[in-house]
Amino acid sequence: MPAHKFKKCIIARGLKELIYRNINFMSSKLVHLDLRRGTLISRPNRFVFEGIINGRRQLWHCPVTGRVGNVSNFDGIPCLLTPALPTARRSTAGTVEAIHLTERTGWIGINQTRINGWMEEFFRKNALPDLVNTKGCIIRREVMAGGSRLDLVIENGGSRTFVEFKTPTHDLLLTDASRFTTPSSGAVFFERLIRHYESLCCLALAGNRTILALCFMYDAPPFTPPPMDKWNEPTMRAAKYAQECGVENWQINLRISPKSLRIVQYIPVSRQYELSLLQ
Repeated sequence: MPAHKFKKCIIARGLKELIYRNINFMSSKLVHLDLRRGTLISRPNRFVFEGIINGRRQLWHCPVTGRVGNVSNFDGIPCLLTPALPTARRSTAGTVEAIHLTERTGWIGINQTRINGWMEEFFRKNALPDLVNTKGCIIRREVMAGGSRLDLVIENGGSRTFVEFKTPTHDLLLTDASRFTTPSSGAVFFERLIRHYESLCCLALAGNRTILALCFMYDAPPFTPPPMDKWNEPTMRAAKYAQECGVENWQINLRISPKSLRIVQYIPVSRQYELSLLQ
């Protein structure tokens, strides 16, 4: 083979390999979905949305039992949902996975239950190597440890990393959704979060790596805590003690669409947040 043809062959092979690697890399950052578009009408109670899809009025399961970002009126809000299987015995026609409040923010995922399975898939693909490199590791879900059931444990030889996922929906970090929202009122006491912080502290003090990951299914700005008051003081103090014990706080931003959930970025919680816990 002439030298110039050999050189072209090597370049073409290199480009082909580079494209293949990029495709694999991008694929690892995606979870494939198949969601339907609908429009919300109301939220009759905390478990149910009423909405319209393909001209039909239906009831859909609301996966958030508390408030959804202080939204005061759901009428006309676009949503994404997973239809119920025809064989499923349930009182609703599907589950709302995301809502759309503004063009700038796009779709906002609200399913706090399914996020655990989606994040497990990302970790099995080793899609967050700067957080935990899971290559060659054993990954287990819903593990009893430290007195609580934690979302994920990643085992590599004799070392263990425990991960607990939280998907904040009480306060959406938005600046352009005033039409839908009202100022929050009343107390929100995160008893379950405090219990998980306590469990992570016990595991960290026993020599394990422990992570609490805030998962936002939209491209949220860096998280900063609210000022301490009488309502959130127990949570803030639990977070402060956890930080002193070595529990890591990370923020994972994801982007949800009708066809996929993908990682946008993941970062350790800012130093400003950690300092605020010490006040």
